[in-house]
Amino acid sequence: MKTLRSSRILALLLLASAAIFGANAANQNSGATQPVAQGTYAVSFHVNTPTTVPDGATIACKASIVAAPTLFERLTGRQAPTVQSNTGIAQVANSSATCTVDAPVAFRADRRAAALSYQIKAYTTAGPVFARTQQNIAVAYPQPGVTAKLPLDVNF
Repeated sequence: MKTLRSSRILALLLLASAAIFGANAANQNSGATQPVAQGTYAVSFHVNTPTTVPDGATIACKASIVAAPTLFERLTGRQAPTVQSNTGIAQVANSSATCTVDAPVAFRADRRAAALSYQIKAYTTAGPVFARTQQNIAVAYPQPGVTAKLPLDVNF
């Protein structure tokens, strides 16, 4: 009985390995011929700060965008390339600030969704005060050649 069960498990493992190998070969071949769609995300952070962050403090924000992984990428642990934005800078006034960054993207045209991660830091003349990060927020892929606006409210 144990031999029969072990044989079935081994057969399933071999079948799964062959499927992953075949998907890898197909993915490598199709990746070279896939058209690339380009767009841009304009990520606008409205940051609400506690009263301990004084007016005039500097807010620095960054965003990174990665295409949502395909089934093959999830099975193999591979990741699509990440697009890192420039750093946006804003000043706190009345316990809030708005910081905007542009993140241009170029993903394979068969991608339909992406994931946004961001990092926001608050600085005073004395040094860093607060930091906030969040990862893997699902966002729709922008239409080719279009700037998709992503407004986010962030509370420190």
